[in-house]
Order: sequence, then structure tokens, then C-alpha cells
Amino acid sequence: MSFKNTKQRACVVLFLVLFGAAWANDALPPLHPILDPAFQRELNAKTNSVLSVSDEIQLLVNGVISYPVRWRMLEEAKKSIYFTTMYIFNDDTTRKFADILIRKKKEGVDVKMIVFGAYAIANRPFYKKMRKNGIEVEMYGKVSEVVLPTPARFWRKHLHDKYFVVDGKEALVGGMNWSGRYERGGTDAKVAWRDTDIYVRGPQAAIVEAEFAKRWNRSVGKEAFDDADRQLSAAYAQLMFPAHLRYEDYIAPDPQAPYGRRVRNLTRFLYQQPFEYGVAHMTPFYKETVDRAQSHIYWQCISMRPAPIQKQALIDAAKRGVDVRLMTNSKHNMRMIMFGAGPYYDFTRQEYPPLLEAGVRIFEYSGKAPLHSKGFLVDDVVAAIGSYNTTFTSERHYTESAIATYDTDAIQAVKHMFEEDFTQCSEVKMWKRRMPDRID
Repeated sequence: MSFKNTKQRACVVLFLVLFGAAWANDALPPLHPILDPAFQRELNAKTNSVLSVSDEIQLLVNGVISYPVRWRMLEEAKKSIYFTTMYIFNDDTTRKFADILIRKKKEGVDVKMIVFGAYAIANRPFYKKMRKNGIEVEMYGKVSEVVLPTPARFWRKHLHDKYFVVDGKEALVGGMNWSGRYERGGTDAKVAWRDTDIYVRGPQAAIVEAEFAKRWNRSVGKEAFDDADRQLSAAYAQLMFPAHLRYEDYIAPDPQAPYGRRVRNLTRFLYQQPFEYGVAHMTPFYKETVDRAQSHIYWQCISMRPAPIQKQALIDAAKRGVDVRLMTNSKHNMRMIMFGAGPYYDFTRQEYPPLLEAGVRIFEYSGKAPLHSKGFLVDDVVAAIGSYNTTFTSERHYTESAIATYDTDAIQAVKHMFEEDFTQCSEVKMWKRRMPDRID
């Protein structure tokens, strides 16, 4: 076949290009339900959050990796350091922490912290020193609020989230409190806890800072609270933050990526304060995501005691053929934990039979340090790292936080973490009399 002129040849080339593009699009597999923009909008509404952009995402698998990032963030702070944590232990790590905070305050950096008041009484000198140096401290859930009225209040007004934002430009979210036992985490050092954080830089950090501002000003500044609330409500009404960005620009066809799509830079800051708002906003994220799983679900936490809504979602997923794997501590590793090791392990094992019978696989971790990480992975299209456990307290009562990421590379890092952790686990099986045993 020959073409008589340049114009004819150009027309044929254009036809082939267009035909090839159309064929390529037809060959793409359907968009995974979790990545459907309609579902992402639904999550915005149900979780009181927004799909945001992070220019950098870094998984911090343990304290040995996370704490250098924390120290660097503190040292480089120019305007503000805001953080929440359940407790600040009294040790060399937190004495270094105090020294840096005081020095940064003297340099003109705005330093604010929110801590769990019921646990703060164990380290009163630290907070006295902070206040003496002009650092603002808010005690959430004071002893007079959570113990004296009724012991049940301890579970209902309980701070469990841990996040840290600097200058509104970078944030770190996870399960670690401030303590040497977390800084040494993952090692065989005495009293070390294996926990995981995730670091983000970019617009996502502005959302984290706005949530902190709203929370901080709830009781001390109505005007500032209202300003933060309006800012967040406007952001959460859009599909994306910043609002001018287009979702489709962050998802590209890639036959090598899971389900044929490579996602970059997309994250979601999840936060809940159910005592004040009457809604545990994070629970719908986990439940709705599990409901849309097609291939696999990996979920790890210190003690696997799922609330009914969590348990049913996991059982339903296993029954429809999803590979559901839960990871928690072995009896040996539970004994490394300072408080309540025996009862926690016994409570956990009582939850095994109905899960195992439904086809859920359970793994007990026997690494060098007790597992305190809250990792979550579904179908290699979404992962979350934070403080939310597979328990009724997280499902319903505790303040919690997490970063969910849809970024393909970040998710692969989370998957690699799970693969490494599974090598340090024994899988649990069922005895004939419904009692769980372990496969060594």
C-alpha cells in the first residue's frame, strides 16, 4: 500500500494514533471501587475529611526511623509546633524533647500541645516546666472529668490520637507517643515498642493544622474555632484539597500498577473526637473500605478485639473470598508490655473462633518488640497508618487520627512492611473443639 501525498499519509497516521488510544482505553480494567471518585466523595461526607495532596509521603516503619524525622522537624520549625499525644513518658528522650521545645519557644515559635489529662498526672514536672517557659498545654480528659463523675467516662472521653504538625507544611501521624520505648522500637533493647508513623509534606499538612486549630479553640476561642470550622467545612465539601485540583490528574493508566492505575500524592487525614461530636468519623472509613475489598485486607494492632461492626465487615469480606489477615501480638510479646498483658491476650483469643470459622486468617507477632503498630492495607489501592485499633474503644469512643494514602509507591512500602512482619508471625488455626491454636 502506498500514499500519494503527505496529507493522505498524515490522515492515516492520525487515524492509527486515535485508534490505538481508543484500544488502550478499552483494554484498561475497570476502576477499582475504592478509587471511584463517587466513593471518595462519599468518604468525604461520612468521615468528615477530604482527599488531599501530599507532595511527599514517607512510611516510618518504627521509632528508629521515625524519631530522626521528628527531631529534624522540631529543629527546622520556624513558626509553629502543634501536637497531640496520649502521654509523654519521663525519660531521656522526652527530656531532649522538652529542651528543644523550650529553645524553639524562645526563638519565637508558637508551641502548643494537647495531652490526655488522666495520664498527665504521672509526669507533672514536664508540664509544669512547659508552662513555666510559656508553652501552652491543654489537658483533654482531666481526672476530674473522666474518673470522678463515673469510671465509664474514662473510656468515653479518652485521647488516643497522636499527630504532629510543623509550620502547617509537614505533618507526622501514627501510633507513637513520646517516649524512649517508642524511639527504640523494633529493636531488642529493653522495653521497646514496635510502632509505625507516616510523614506527609504539602497541602495535606494544612488540613492537619486546621483540625488542630479547631480542636484547640473549641474551649478557649469561639471566633477562632468558628474560623477553623468554616475553613474545614468548605474544604470537606469539595472532592479535593486544594479545590482547584482535578482528581483524574493524579491517576494514570499503568499496566504494572495494581488494577492498572498508578496513583500519586493522594492522601486523606482522618480524625475523630466522638465525645464532643457524637460521631466516630473514622469508623466509616474502615468499614466502607473493607466492604469494597476484592482481593485482600491486612490489618494489624496491639490486641485484636473487633467491635461488632468491624467484625461483621471482616467476616463478610472473608466469606466473599477476600484474603483477610489480622495481625496481633503473641502471648510472649504481650508479656513484654508493661500493663495488662495477661488479660489483653486472653480477651484477644476469645475473639478468634468466629473469625477463624468465617475464613479470616489470624497471625500472632513474635518480633523483637511488642507490636503497637496500626497498619491497614486493602487490595494495594489504599493503606492507612495511625492510632485507630480494631477495638470497640476506637470504633466508638476514643479520639483517633490516621493518614490514609492512595499513592501507589507509599502503599507498596506499607505492603512490604506487612510482608516483613508476617515472617515474624505464627498463623493461628482452629482445634476441633473451637479452641484456637497456633501453626509454628
